[in-house]
Amino acid sequence: MTVTNLPALIGRSIEELPTPAVLIDLPTLHRNITQMAEAARGFGVALRPHWKTSKCAEVARRQLEAGATGLSAATAAEVDALSAAGFTEIFWAYPPVGSHRIETALRAARRARVIVGVDSLASAEPLAEAADAEEVEIEVRLEVDSGLGRTGVDPDDARGVARGLAHLPGLVLEGVFTHEGQVQGVGADPERRTEVGTAAGQLLVQVAEALRADGHQVPSVSVGSTAGARSAPRVPGVTEARPGTYVYGDENQVAIGTIDPSDAAMSVLSRVISTQRGDPVLVDAGIKAMSSDGSLHGDGRIGTVVSGSGGVLASGYEEHGVLRGSSALQVGDLIRIRPNHACGLTNMHSHVFAVEDGVVVDIWSVLGRH
Repeated sequence: MTVTNLPALIGRSIEELPTPAVLIDLPTLHRNITQMAEAARGFGVALRPHWKTSKCAEVARRQLEAGATGLSAATAAEVDALSAAGFTEIFWAYPPVGSHRIETALRAARRARVIVGVDSLASAEPLAEAADAEEVEIEVRLEVDSGLGRTGVDPDDARGVARGLAHLPGLVLEGVFTHEGQVQGVGADPERRTEVGTAAGQLLVQVAEALRADGHQVPSVSVGSTAGARSAPRVPGVTEARPGTYVYGDENQVAIGTIDPSDAAMSVLSRVISTQRGDPVLVDAGIKAMSSDGSLHGDGRIGTVVSGSGGVLASGYEEHGVLRGSSALQVGDLIRIRPNHACGLTNMHSHVFAVEDGVVVDIWSVLGRH
């Protein structure tokens, strides 16, 4: 079905949808938004959800209405999409390396408050030069590696980088941040997840205190992950939480026990296209629909069937999904599949269907997909 015909599907049963189709269960979505907002208030921290999970303006507005103070983004396309849609409080948690990212930061800063994440002087200096030339001031946060080993300055080197940032024209050091993604890697041990998340929050607070002792104003101390959302933000001195996946939920969060299966709002509606092999059967949700993001179950699956037939999407080709362990399926039957990773799946689709009780309530465009 072409995009121009999509509005005609509002009010219809999901059984009439072209497949594969991404479904977002509205009651579950609203519950997730409310619960995380309440948790952040209980911890006494600001909530700035990572928008890459939904990339939908409608979801962002619901998060802000529930109490979020702003939004986080990862890509230049996301920052452009948010600022163009009228969102005025954006944290870009990614090094502004390359002229296209610098131009995006300057362009967005003319329409919104944009804070940019840096983890070195090398990533900050070109932005500072451009901001100074344009006679604008850009707030930056220093990213600290709290254990994931991805981007982020070594905690022991943070003071030296902060001193260098303070001398760059056009930039103002607004805070420090981390992505405690290592919490998810701990797996299904809740005590260990709490321990690792708490340690990440404590380390970030220690870095912030060291920078303040050097005379830097560091109002923001920001942590960010769904797996660590109940631990890292609880640390005294943390001021902000940036979870993303919680809003939709996914199979990997279910697998490690971060969320209950009932809290997963996202699924992919798919049709059986062939039963010639018996088991497996073939469905129309392949890796172009599901993404090939890895499973924390450790079995290589690319999705888990959550409708009545059961089974797992064991593997996939581009347009074919290989479904194993399902019962009594016939060609044309519909199934719903929970993806491993909500964020990666969102980026593969141009729109999602907001549904309630099996009926399409609205259709939301996915923005900033590049």
